[in-house]
Amino acid sequence: MTMLKLDRLFIKILQVLQTNGRISNLDLSEEVNLSPSPCLERVRKLEEAGLITQYLAEIDLDKIGANLHIMAEITLGNHLVDDFKRFEAAITDVPEVISCYKIAGPFDYTMDMICRDIAHFNQLKEKLLAANIGIENFRGHVVMERTKTFSGYPLESLTAPSPLDGVLKG
Repeated sequence: MTMLKLDRLFIKILQVLQTNGRISNLDLSEEVNLSPSPCLERVRKLEEAGLITQYLAEIDLDKIGANLHIMAEITLGNHLVDDFKRFEAAITDVPEVISCYKIAGPFDYTMDMICRDIAHFNQLKEKLLAANIGIENFRGHVVMERTKTFSGYPLESLTAPSPLDGVLKG
């Protein structure tokens, strides 16, 4: 993986691709005001540098069938490195766990889960609690409605100079 200096064109390409991964190179090049060949070369450089890690399709689960989105808060009983590793290894094999974050605060992890219904969620929760993976406390919250969808990372503000640049001196 090569280190890549992000200029305004790389940022523009990332902004478009993060919400439209299926855009044609021709349309992308027009969107970022760059000819097609250099645009494609820049996309390849972003992929090679690991800035673009995958392309996904967002699926409307409601059109597939009944589903229940659960956001869970998990606390482990012990906090040794091996305890975290054991928990993380175990949940990688659970397809209903669609994301998991190790966090700071009153809980050790937050987890997003997709289940068919409450019965499916309860079975999964009981299975996780019985699996001897260190869970001491498991609190699940049913998502009633998604009020904001992912519309891309704020790349411009993340790559802008900090207002503290030049103010703080090490």
